[in-house]
Amino acid sequence: MRASFIHCADTHLGYEQYGVRERFNDFTLTFWEITSEAIERKVNFVVIAGDLFNKRAIDAMTLIHAIEGLKKLKDAGIPVIAIEGNHDRSYYRDGTSWLQFLCYQGYLVLLHPRMEDGMPLLEPWDQQSMLGGYIDLLDGRLRVYGIHWLGSSTGRALEGLSQALDTSRAGEDASGIEYRLLTMHTGIDGMVARIQGLPSMAQFQTLRGQVDYLALGHIHKPYEFEGWIYNPGSTETCSAEEAQWEDRGYYYVEIDTEEPERINVEQSECVHHATRLRSHRRPFVRHEIRVDGLNEPDAIYARLESYCREVSGEYAQAEKPPVVQVSLSGTLAFDAGSLDIPRMEEMVREYFHPLHARIDNHTNDQDYEPDEGDLDGRDRSVWHELERQIFEELLARDNRFLPAKEQWGGVLADIKAQALRKEDPAEIAQFLRDKRTSLLVGDGISKA
Repeated sequence: MRASFIHCADTHLGYEQYGVRERFNDFTLTFWEITSEAIERKVNFVVIAGDLFNKRAIDAMTLIHAIEGLKKLKDAGIPVIAIEGNHDRSYYRDGTSWLQFLCYQGYLVLLHPRMEDGMPLLEPWDQQSMLGGYIDLLDGRLRVYGIHWLGSSTGRALEGLSQALDTSRAGEDASGIEYRLLTMHTGIDGMVARIQGLPSMAQFQTLRGQVDYLALGHIHKPYEFEGWIYNPGSTETCSAEEAQWEDRGYYYVEIDTEEPERINVEQSECVHHATRLRSHRRPFVRHEIRVDGLNEPDAIYARLESYCREVSGEYAQAEKPPVVQVSLSGTLAFDAGSLDIPRMEEMVREYFHPLHARIDNHTNDQDYEPDEGDLDGRDRSVWHELERQIFEELLARDNRFLPAKEQWGGVLADIKAQALRKEDPAEIAQFLRDKRTSLLVGDGISKA
């Protein structure tokens, strides 16, 4: 069997980043690029590993843009297999998500297995109920499994999935299944420091040998392991942090079960070759200026202008104007009110002619910096620990939070830090929703 497919994830359609409408269009154009690439390469199918949309409640234009891309694939006879990510889910357990709507309209197949005691049931996808854990393609020779976002329950689901796959393997071989693909909206613990609580690599290793290709989403940093685990990263830049991962995009995967030796991979038993394609994104410029040792505002302005003069020329011929984000960090040697942020933003605009310029002031004012050993201020590590203890004491007054007060204390500390960094309020709210799901719903406690 010879076949090919495209694996993408985290397209986040509908994200109007920084309130700039053109950024809304950027996310759409990148998604359309992927659908056009699939048609041009004549792939057999496309896998979307979650977070097609940026939020659950999308507007009409976001839906129109999604349908336009998916319709091109449908008209070309290319099936789309998708799963729900944490951003795609409906608001209520008995509600209908927009991915379910697209499935009902025939634009994609939404894999959503029934769960029993926290374990996914490996049942074929049913068009009537739009439920099922797998679908067979290519005359039954290729099987695609899918597991939607499960939050903190993912580890347990992996155990059950491994057992189920092991049990069904003999029957699948007899029925002519030559290739097995599993798509999940989750990541591997430790890939990004601030995202914790994901399954470990050891937990994923239980699937080794049971699936040929593990198509992941959720983590916006691209990575791959051992010729069978693949995560393409986000297709557009959802936060400044992602600008450092320049090779984000999607995978074009070629399968050849007839002549595996013709594929140039290290693992001789591997029957596919995955090529990561960098998605066409708007340039995103990220720069940090340390203010320590700069004794007056003019010194900071001079340093920023020097950077702008040196770097802006690289983007003069860019197809799209960049987004520029400059972060100020360190301790100011003067009154923070003397720093003219609008002047700095205007300087960035003058040199870069960007779509959007943003100056994030993360500096400390030395007048409020606690002295080392000061009992009232304490050193920073002790101060943060005291703050966390206060959060935990307050949380312990509510029985809903008492069982996991330590974890919730960390969540509140993280939210405070994000707010002080002036991060996007929508991203902070989503962070809180994700933590609420994993710490409350994931433990069987109602949101109400």
